[in-house]
Amino acid sequence: MKIVLTHDIDSIKKPFSHIWQRRNRFSRWDIVLSALHIRNLYNNIEDIIALEDKYGYKSTFFVPVFLFDVTEIVDTLKEIKKEGWEVQLHFVYESIQPQGLFKLQRDFFEKHIGELYGLRSHMLFINDFLLDLFEKEGLLYDASFRAETVNSYNPFNIRNNLVEIPLALMDADIFGRFKFSENTAWKYIMWKLKSAEKENADCFVVLFHQEAYRMKGGRLYKKFVEYISSQDYETQLCIDAAKSIKERKK
Repeated sequence: MKIVLTHDIDSIKKPFSHIWQRRNRFSRWDIVLSALHIRNLYNNIEDIIALEDKYGYKSTFFVPVFLFDVTEIVDTLKEIKKEGWEVQLHFVYESIQPQGLFKLQRDFFEKHIGELYGLRSHMLFINDFLLDLFEKEGLLYDASFRAETVNSYNPFNIRNNLVEIPLALMDADIFGRFKFSENTAWKYIMWKLKSAEKENADCFVVLFHQEAYRMKGGRLYKKFVEYISSQDYETQLCIDAAKSIKERKK
């Protein structure tokens, strides 16, 4: 079973007042560094890259063009793409003129970051209209459905020419919905991983938001990467998982 490591980038900075109100999420040292303007606790892209590179892994980053000024990190995104990481669109859905807004986001993404092959919708918002739109627009894959919704851990053709890459594990579910402690969360993560293996899954997609990397909960990503390395798991990018389904279909 291959692990697909993914990160949504919902934000890249917050004012210190925001951080102080949530200070119980961070270590005391990080709070001090943030107060001194030495460390940006919400921009952890390069730290994640360094961690994954240490273990020989690559991951997929989904970046929005609507939630913040993405031009602030464009150079970083272009650099990690050159080094083999995948960067695709974190699509932000709005009900008014959604088709036009998709094209607006796509055009900006491709102008500043690169060609668009796939996406994950912000808040995991997805419906038949969007799936039809993504296929019509020639995307290779969508990665917005939970595995529990589509009853599969494995990528599959959700439309004739559109692959779905189901999400097996998300930090926001573990800590935002279940509200687990880190100890309970780790047991849950191991249970989910082993459950997928018992079902003979080919693929296990993990989402840890990059801005949560230094927070309680998000800090488990480092432990997860260390664990899968110790167990000799292989990883793959979303685009590679999607291409494998396309080749299998042929």
